[in-house]
Amino acid sequence: MRRLHLKLFYLRTRVKREAQGITAKTLGVRPATMSHLEQGRSLPTLPMLLALCKHYDVTPTYLLDDDRPIDPQSRDRWTEKDNVVSRGNWLEVAEGAMVTTHDGARLVAVQPGARYYDASAQAQRMTCTSAGAAKELEVSLHSAGKQRDHELEETLSRELLGQRKPRTKPVAKSVLKPAMAQLAQG
Repeated sequence: MRRLHLKLFYLRTRVKREAQGITAKTLGVRPATMSHLEQGRSLPTLPMLLALCKHYDVTPTYLLDDDRPIDPQSRDRWTEKDNVVSRGNWLEVAEGAMVTTHDGARLVAVQPGARYYDASAQAQRMTCTSAGAAKELEVSLHSAGKQRDHELEETLSRELLGQRKPRTKPVAKSVLKPAMAQLAQG
């Protein structure tokens, strides 16, 4: 993270082209906080890191990875964070989108909004006979994923609540008596 401050300064001055005070006001922090971040005197908290990412439309990986160039590439955009294709995924491309080079390599341009599938979803996609059926599959896969995520969130929340220790400390009488007296008068 030795380059984090340089990236923040670059994004504010070259990409957003806004004053430090404007950035600070937008993010809800003091201008001194922005100054400290840009000068490398402090590091952002996790909520601040996420706010910076959203404000500058960059991913946390871009900001924290010193091997990434200071000028963000398209893969580093926050708005594109859900469109990253990885190994094992299948990419849907239009007819004729693939070209073959003279040495036999096949190239495909990735289009904005192109759908991609994991191995299981790819098998289901192969059975779709129309664009409408493909759209229905996409909607059902998306809602199933959201449902799984919601169920996992609830399960983890219950587990965390179960791990909390019960409160065993009694409430101090010196705090309780004045509060009770105040209630009786009011």
